[in-house]
Amino acid sequence: MGPIRVGLIGLTSSSGAGTNWAANAHLPYLRASPHYKIVALLNSSIDSAREAIRKYDLPSETKAYGDPEDLASDPDVDLVVCSVRVDRHYLTVRPSIIAGKTIFVEWPLEKNAVIAREMTQLAATHYARTIVGLQGSFSPVVRKMKQLIEEGAIGRVLSSHLLGGLGNGGASESSRVSYFLDREIGGNVTSIHLGHILEGVAAVLGEFKSFNSLLAISRPTKDIVDRAAGNKIIEANVPNTVPDQISVQGTVSPSGALATINLYGGKEIPGTPQLDWRIQGETGWLRVTSSNCAINVGSPDLKLEVFNGETGEVVALDRDELDELPLPAQNTARLYEAYRKNEWYPTFEWAVKRHETIEEMWKRFDEAN
Repeated sequence: MGPIRVGLIGLTSSSGAGTNWAANAHLPYLRASPHYKIVALLNSSIDSAREAIRKYDLPSETKAYGDPEDLASDPDVDLVVCSVRVDRHYLTVRPSIIAGKTIFVEWPLEKNAVIAREMTQLAATHYARTIVGLQGSFSPVVRKMKQLIEEGAIGRVLSSHLLGGLGNGGASESSRVSYFLDREIGGNVTSIHLGHILEGVAAVLGEFKSFNSLLAISRPTKDIVDRAAGNKIIEANVPNTVPDQISVQGTVSPSGALATINLYGGKEIPGTPQLDWRIQGETGWLRVTSSNCAINVGSPDLKLEVFNGETGEVVALDRDELDELPLPAQNTARLYEAYRKNEWYPTFEWAVKRHETIEEMWKRFDEAN
């Protein structure tokens, strides 16, 4: 069997808006792996796709597309990977779903649960295999925590408390992701950041059996700034419709333990970790600290400790060849590997579960306001 042939949507040559997640998280693995081959790019125009092919030094025979229908019609594409702004996901992959191709869409699947369910149903109708970019459960620290709990390293789990800084959500927002302030677009700290954290917590402890949530907008307006120009204000006092304070509390299955998630907008106290996750057991504690709250990505200083007495022991995480990739690409690479090996991986149906949890939080937020 030859490599899986990939049509990549969203590998832009522009340094303007967005996070360039396609280049940072997808491209390193796809270029390095003998099991995948990028054969086509889809951008906003054919010229834009050609420019990206040149910028990233892709093979000259890589096809350039500017229309989702043309990508869907290409018989040489096995897997379509979509990494564009969330409210453009369905638009760009719908023809490929109908064509029955395998579809990998970044998280969130779309801007709300209604569209996510529609995408899932369409994929089922056309027998299209699906993947969603909820890669947190493939993180070595998440897998090690789950392993330690299953082995009884801290006894029966009693509680879990996660405190995290969103990074985003402070008094200003980067011009690259100014859309984070507009709830209707669907890509923001509630959908993206919280969604990935919910995935990590569920992977370690199990799903919430029930939960309460409180969301609050502490900064109703924010300045849009250019981070590269020393936080120069591009636009002042822009309305913000996305909560920047998030609290979730509930019980998880199967342990019945109390689990809390508290996320705050902006930066952490200087000298403290942005992520501090503590799991209490009958005989000890697990603690994860990191300068990056994004469990799905991690950080070089991420540390897992187990406490079964007065002092803690740092736990070594399992390593593999994928650790040689840039940090944003490592867990995404593990997701690609799971698909290739026909192991478990999150699908559109899986993503709908996360969407529906967040949808319930939005409902409660709207009722309270």
